[in-house]
Amino acid sequence: MISRFTLPLLLAMAPLGTARADWPMWAGTASRNMVANGKDPIIEFNPGKKLKGKDAVDMATTKNLKWVVELGSQSYGSVTVAGGKVLLGTNNEKPFDSKYTGDRSILLCLDEKTGKMVWQLPFAKLGTGKVSDWEYLGLCSTTTIEGDRAYLTTNRCHVVCVDMNGLKNGNDGPFKDEAKYLSSPDNKIEALGDTDGDIIWAFDMRDECGVFPHNQTSSNVLVLEDRVYATTSNGMDWTHSNIPAPTAPSLICLDKKTGALMGEEGSGISKRCLHCSWASPGLANVQGKPQIIFAGGDGFVYGFDTTFKKEDDFNIMNEIWRFDGNPPEYRTGPDGKKKKYADFDGPSEIIATPIFYEGLVYSNSGQDPEHGEGLAMMSCIDPKGKGDLSANPVWTFKGIGRSVSTPSIKDGLIYVGEYSGLIHCLDAKTGKQYWQYDTKGHVWGSTLVVDDKLYIGNEEGELHILQTGKELKEVATIDFPGPLYASPVYANDTLYLMTMSHLYAFAKPGA
Repeated sequence: MISRFTLPLLLAMAPLGTARADWPMWAGTASRNMVANGKDPIIEFNPGKKLKGKDAVDMATTKNLKWVVELGSQSYGSVTVAGGKVLLGTNNEKPFDSKYTGDRSILLCLDEKTGKMVWQLPFAKLGTGKVSDWEYLGLCSTTTIEGDRAYLTTNRCHVVCVDMNGLKNGNDGPFKDEAKYLSSPDNKIEALGDTDGDIIWAFDMRDECGVFPHNQTSSNVLVLEDRVYATTSNGMDWTHSNIPAPTAPSLICLDKKTGALMGEEGSGISKRCLHCSWASPGLANVQGKPQIIFAGGDGFVYGFDTTFKKEDDFNIMNEIWRFDGNPPEYRTGPDGKKKKYADFDGPSEIIATPIFYEGLVYSNSGQDPEHGEGLAMMSCIDPKGKGDLSANPVWTFKGIGRSVSTPSIKDGLIYVGEYSGLIHCLDAKTGKQYWQYDTKGHVWGSTLVVDDKLYIGNEEGELHILQTGKELKEVATIDFPGPLYASPVYANDTLYLMTMSHLYAFAKPGA
């Protein structure tokens, strides 16, 4: 029998096809597998040099560069592309509009063909400092685009729905006071114009769910039919020893049209939180039924169905299964004592997004890069199971260090980076390692596979291009004038690469 979720589930999980394709969400599709549509992608390009004494790029020194845009000083929110527009996150160190001053987190909308700004939403800071809204980080979340609407979590711990057309076509939706919403104590906004964003609704997770975001609210929402699933970023306080909101949910579900709370997880993730819940929810098609796949700040991966149960007047998501992304020896030493979090051989949460591929779930554990390197584990899980599956993985691979990188799987091979800079190629069915490649620089972003090419950037500003397959083959290394923290994106025959201060769009001539 076809349920109301069947068609959207199939669409969200479907391959991107053989033609040019948008990249409308984190990882391109709801399965979160970092594989893009395309044939014979670009491998010869050059970001060029900056003009003398300026941050602007000298286009005469570039190769195969369609356009480049100067951003703020810190840019982490990865690119999404749909409907002729490009969305990304940055900060306000180089204001696009002089009426917005001070430290802000910017959602920026650009024209896909030219890179020119269409509109922006400059969100004011929470005023909490590093504990919940770290200074100058900018907008760290990636936006999900569906039709003429986009959905995201902001630095203010809000889930927001915005109009892809901005205010130029009028102020749509029930939310009408964008000027007040975007004002800060030191920067009152009196009036808005055509280059400002249009908010449809906003849901405050701190007020409505009692959430305490750690450092920064950062994750990428999942849109499924009439719902929006969002990570709350609930976590520790500044002492890293106290959880201010142990009963607050780590994952919530909102009504897509109104932003009203529909349900929340009740699995106790927050009370077991090691640091913070930052991983993004994804979608799995398990025997024809949808499962919401979520990795928590407690180091477990969870599978939830799309129904709710009532508990103390709350709609609670039904947990189907859970899996510990840490082997027992990472949590407890031979003396029986619990190991400390952030120790090299201690337990980790999961920040990378779990992915779904050919009936199985793949997840890799890791910690905030500020904690440095340490032991971790890659796990393959069968989501058809029920209850605690920790003792029954399909396979595990302990030869990987802490990672914040979402994997790519194509033709039965997994490509996954770790923070130390190593890239691993594993067999998706067995976990066997075929090769390991050292980028010689810390890796924050995720691998991207396009056709038979693998792209990965590092903290040294090097983009490494490898040949996919069981044998390691280097294709090229291209230097950028700044760290490559954000993941590469490929959409409509264009490769997007973002340093902290610039967004580059590369394409072959005529593309």
